[in-house]
Amino acid sequence: MAYFCKDCSYRGKSSGPDGGCPACGSFNFGRETKKETRAPSKWRLRLLIGLWTWLIVMIIWKLIH
Repeated sequence: MAYFCKDCSYRGKSSGPDGGCPACGSFNFGRETKKETRAPSKWRLRLLIGLWTWLIVMIIWKLIH
C-alpha cells in the first residue's frame, strides 16, 4: 500500500511518525490502493496478431525479392 500527500504530491511506502506527510508535514495525507487492470479486448488482440503477421510476411517477401 502506498501513501500520497494531496498538498505536495509526495508518494511513498510509509507515512511520517505522527501520521502526516514526511516531506511537508501536512495531514492531508491518504492511502492509495491498487487499481484494477482490464484485459485487452478481443479486437485489440486480433489486430495485434494481424499486424505482426503482416510484418513477418513483408520481411519474408523483401528477403525473397
